[in-house]
Amino acid sequence: MTLSPELALRLEFGRQVLGQLSTLVRDRFLQGRSADVESEQLFRSEVGRSFPEDPVEGEELGSDPGAEQDGWLIDPLDGSTNHGQGIPLFAVSIAYRIAGTAMLGWVSDPMRGEWFEAVLGQGLDSGGNVPTSATSHQPPIICLSPRWRGVHCCWRDHLPRGIKQRSFGTIALEMAWIATGRLQAGAWYRTHPWDVCAGELLIRESGGEVIDVTGGGPGEKIARAAGATALLESLQATIAAGGKDAPNSDPV
Repeated sequence: MTLSPELALRLEFGRQVLGQLSTLVRDRFLQGRSADVESEQLFRSEVGRSFPEDPVEGEELGSDPGAEQDGWLIDPLDGSTNHGQGIPLFAVSIAYRIAGTAMLGWVSDPMRGEWFEAVLGQGLDSGGNVPTSATSHQPPIICLSPRWRGVHCCWRDHLPRGIKQRSFGTIALEMAWIATGRLQAGAWYRTHPWDVCAGELLIRESGGEVIDVTGGGPGEKIARAAGATALLESLQATIAAGGKDAPNSDPV
């Protein structure tokens, strides 16, 4: 797919601003300072300078008029609890949408200097300072958020024996690692658009799949890496088997 001139400009902008935000978030971590609001303020300032007509929706500073379907989505620091506790595992997540469809998406790992990029219809790209290596899917590794496990407490009954379960405290990185095959599947509860928009595009452009759980809890999603169809079916079986009453139980 050939990008329109307007989209090509935003692609270059996204790459540049991702680097700026990643540097800021990393530096504030090393200084022992918070970065959430400052990072989003910087992003909004750069968008206003380059594309003043583009609306922005962000975790920290709310949504501009029209941002529900078009413009930029920003999670300026996904994993802020990790960041604040001195745990070097967090991300910057940026997406650009047109008419509700994610066209561009980025996730960065500031501490490891790694980035992930997806363009609708053009696949997944990644790079940085982390060496790549062939991944073995034995045993499979999945990420299940604590909230999702609390709602679906029978999850072990439906997944293969020997499977390894993790939760890293940053949905954006978890989704990026599913897209690259480091993780084979994931499930989350109470997500927000800025948490997942870029990550969903990464997964889909890598050949994986993301499903919004019909009738599930708010923002409930499950996903799989390319080739991990059986794990997605296991997660769907877990959901079908029930668990706690999601509307009345919201585990921390």
